Amino acid sequence: MADMQTRKKNAKEKAHDEECLKDAERTMVQTAEDFISEFQECEGDVWYTTFNKASRALWDLEHTRRIIKTTHVGAQWDMENGVAGQYRYAHL
Repeated sequence: MADMQTRKKNAKEKAHDEECLKDAERTMVQTAEDFISEFQECEGDVWYTTFNKASRALWDLEHTRRIIKTTHVGAQWDMENGVAGQYRYAHL
């Protein structure tokens, strides 16, 4: 993908990534609170769905942190070279 045309992220794209990070952090905190409450109430047992929600929220947060580190936008994703796919920002 070295020959792929890329450009630097613009201000709207950076702001979008920042807002996605804030949302992911809020979701992670809420699911962690739910998980801990259920864990305490059930004396160490939790519903599998609660575990899945917390696991998914953590994955989303980690993924969003990786995206925010990308500096360029291109036709295709290339995370190793800091390129986010342009379709992520198509709605902007």
